[in-house]
Amino acid sequence: MALRKIIIDGDPALRKVSRPVEAVNDRIKTLIDDMIET
Repeated sequence: MALRKIIIDGDPALRKVSRPVEAVNDRIKTLIDDMIET
């Protein structure tokens, strides 16, 4: 079962510029784990 919502081509969220990752902290590690599980 997906842990995160999967967005598809055409979604406005895919056009947003992301912030650079300054450091890999627990929040980033959780996001990565969730993305792998999804």
